[in-house]
Amino acid sequence: MLFYDCKVRYKLGKKSTIDKEMKEKPKKDWGDDILQDINDHLNENSDEEKIAAIVYRINKDFLHLLIVTLSLEQLCPDDVYNYVKKHLPKECDLTEFLFESFKEITPYQANKLYNIADNSDYTSYHIRLDKVFGPEHQNISLDYFRSDSYKVQEYMLPDIILSKEKATTAAKKMMLDETFITELKRIYHKQNPKEFFGHPVHYKISANNGETALEMARLLCQALFANSRLVSQCFKRISEISETCYDLDELRSLISQSAGGSIIMELCGSNDYHKNYASAYEEVVKNISILAKKHQLNTLFIFVEITDKPGFTTNLIDELGDELFIVELKEGTGNLDTALKYLEELASKNTGFNYTKDELLSALGNKTAFRPSDVQHAYESLYRGSLRNKTYPAYRQAVTLSKPKLTITDKDAYQTLQDMIGLTKVKELTKQILSTAKIQKLRSDYGLAKDSVSLHMVFTGNPGSAKTTVARLLAEILSHEGVLTSGKFVECGRADLVGRYVGWTAPSVEKHFRMARGGILFIDEAYSLVDEHSGSFGDEAINTIVQEMENHRDDTIVIFAGYPDKMKNFLEKNEGLKSRIAFHLDFPDYNEDELIDILALMARKKGYTLCHEAEEKCRHIFAQVCKQADFGNGRYARNLLEQAIMKQSLRLIENSKGKIEREELLQLRPEDFNITCQKLYKEKRVLGFSRSA
Repeated sequence: MLFYDCKVRYKLGKKSTIDKEMKEKPKKDWGDDILQDINDHLNENSDEEKIAAIVYRINKDFLHLLIVTLSLEQLCPDDVYNYVKKHLPKECDLTEFLFESFKEITPYQANKLYNIADNSDYTSYHIRLDKVFGPEHQNISLDYFRSDSYKVQEYMLPDIILSKEKATTAAKKMMLDETFITELKRIYHKQNPKEFFGHPVHYKISANNGETALEMARLLCQALFANSRLVSQCFKRISEISETCYDLDELRSLISQSAGGSIIMELCGSNDYHKNYASAYEEVVKNISILAKKHQLNTLFIFVEITDKPGFTTNLIDELGDELFIVELKEGTGNLDTALKYLEELASKNTGFNYTKDELLSALGNKTAFRPSDVQHAYESLYRGSLRNKTYPAYRQAVTLSKPKLTITDKDAYQTLQDMIGLTKVKELTKQILSTAKIQKLRSDYGLAKDSVSLHMVFTGNPGSAKTTVARLLAEILSHEGVLTSGKFVECGRADLVGRYVGWTAPSVEKHFRMARGGILFIDEAYSLVDEHSGSFGDEAINTIVQEMENHRDDTIVIFAGYPDKMKNFLEKNEGLKSRIAFHLDFPDYNEDELIDILALMARKKGYTLCHEAEEKCRHIFAQVCKQADFGNGRYARNLLEQAIMKQSLRLIENSKGKIEREELLQLRPEDFNITCQKLYKEKRVLGFSRSA
């Protein structure tokens, strides 16, 4: 069902009886006495011609018409003109019938216009929208915006007809996945008919947030409309679907009158958390499936899976089975440059604020791989900050909780990993994982079966051996290559997973798996989950982790980290856990040469250099501490550098006799490393009384 708003300039001929009646009767009586009769004539046999025309406002120069059509062909002013001339009685004698404006509108706007006519008594019972098109359409209603079971929003596509080149350029600017680019090629294929015959496919969009999914759907619909795969420029977004969203007349009406247009349906459900989310929505899934199957030919369905909140997506797709051919479209990834350009484009749409490049970079943060949803989030954060700091400057100095700003790096995560000192086995494993992922994608492209490879890992090593840093980089690398859908990195330990009371532990573990969905769940000091007594909260946590690892085998990677000896006991605690670990990586302690390289790298990043004598002194320090157990590795090197920087500051201030030269600020000398080499971990002292000798 399509809706149009028409503003028509008209004049009344000499034979018109309307002119006389309008002059003789007050305007308040025009509805009952004049316009009801006109509207009744306009809508005779509407069910046969699939078009209705309702006058909702009139003055001496202009006639305003609401046009409703069931035809799956776009109307033009000539169609409306011919219809009106055919149905208006001769005594109306309208002349010089010229269209001032003619545009498609949303059902919500149409409902408002219809209510204007109805409240002015311009309509009679016979031309109510739920009656005008005959018995088959008795239940059509536009009053579906007040439901407590879902939220609905309506949008109109831009009037611009999008070319293939512009659509592809827009998709690349948004950093969309190759699946989207490939679908654009199919949509703009030269052999496709430029006429609407029905929908050959429907879509599933996977994105990290609703706004990104909306922008993807908008671009998709623009391309489809440009190729006559959609008749209507109107598309609806249904979100916040609750458990009660079934057997609703409003939902049936919404979908049934969307023929010719499209419906975007977010399947994450409502904001409420359900222990058994899929089962809670069993009736919802069944109802939506029935409606989608019934209306699939004329209404385009775009199902949206929010990767953080998948909700009942899998259940609905399974229920639809083979009756709907569904193409999956994913958001892609880009580097800092492409993310910056996309953010600039988003910011340019709001003319109220101007942003510097530094402000845009600061909003993006220190990631090296970006998804469109990351850029959307950065833009929203930037806009909120502008409201506070620019529009309402009184809040500029207000004290608020905030995270420290992080330094922007111009390297991608993969290159950052390659530049790290040592870690040969880790780098080789990363290559293996990426190679496997690319081959599996090729197999999928050729229609061959692809294997589901488990990527759960164990990282063992002493403190400071870069376990956490490598895990963070892996999340970004695997996200950028499409192995992970979100690239999230969630770090936790025993205190985060083990509840204080009975019944708290399992939900806490499940919560962290949901948080990490599409990324990496990093469980540090995992051995601390092992308790002395069986049946403890720690055992419950481990058992739940094993179950969730299996449930999220295809969308989440778990990395357990800890000391080598203690991690061995942890893995032996649960055979099911051990069997699910695909890779075991040992992070060896760094030797003095590697520590010198790490120290020099850290110093360069902070804007310092070490003279040759300073390097030799540090080599001597490292040679001593490397012999100590659990000496801290890279962490020790960082602490050594930080102490040296403080000593350099004191040296420069005490010895300066005036201006301090730039070169002096940059260089660290041997005397800045006058640090006593002592054990980092003191022996434990036993509490109690000692015997005298």
